[in-house]
Amino acid sequence: MDFMIAAAIAAILNIGLLGAIIVIYAQNARLIKSYFTYGLTTVASSFMVQNIVIVIFWFNLYSAGPAIKNIVDAAAPYLFVINLAQTIGLAVLVWINSK
Repeated sequence: MDFMIAAAIAAILNIGLLGAIIVIYAQNARLIKSYFTYGLTTVASSFMVQNIVIVIFWFNLYSAGPAIKNIVDAAAPYLFVINLAQTIGLAVLVWINSK
């Protein structure tokens, strides 16, 4: 399995999950209008930016050339584990917030 592709898929899935979370939190912010709900929306938006930057960064790094490919391939399993952990956490948040 190519961990780089798996990590990218997990990051893209995270972007989708964060989109759902942001929609839920934004709807709650319109109803509740508290600093807490605004803060949740801001945190989720920050994570969205992080995942977009990760996808762009790793794509650019991966396509930089053969000299750095070995380093990227060595780091890819760790990135995959990090993204997978975030995917699981975000999926739980979506599930909890959609109840």
